[in-house]
Amino acid sequence: MTDQESARTAADASPEITRAADVMNTSFRTCSRFSRVIEAVMIFKDEDCGMVPVVEEGKPIGVVTDRDVALALAEHDDLVNRPVSEIMTTDLVTVTPETPVAELVEMFAREGVRRLLVVDAEGLLVGVIGWKDVCGELPDRVVGRVVTRIVEEPTGKPASSVFEGR
Repeated sequence: MTDQESARTAADASPEITRAADVMNTSFRTCSRFSRVIEAVMIFKDEDCGMVPVVEEGKPIGVVTDRDVALALAEHDDLVNRPVSEIMTTDLVTVTPETPVAELVEMFAREGVRRLLVVDAEGLLVGVIGWKDVCGELPDRVVGRVVTRIVEEPTGKPASSVFEGR
């Protein structure tokens, strides 16, 4: 059985877990582009998370990650008082609530990201999915490939499917 068939079998075994809406976190906190970095850091601490979406009128315009903050520390003595817009990542990876779980897995691997933003038809942010949110729905073999691709391979490269053979 191929990894893709295994993933489909896992989805078939849990018919209620088939799309992004089934695994997304809908209780997330956000910042505006004008929020100070310290505000994002406090959200990391309070919510035990590593990413805060930056929104404008409910639509995502960026994300601030704990890694963004760590890398910016070397460049800015007054980082905590700077707006998140100065350090946020604006290259967003979004999905819709109807995106199939198998496609989410492919996107995590292909894009080399650990989180996906879920937006509705109007582009409003309705959820956040971390790669760990989908791990329980997949065979260990597929999870291992996704983690390897996210951690070890740089983004921007054409990627083979995580469901391909060994």
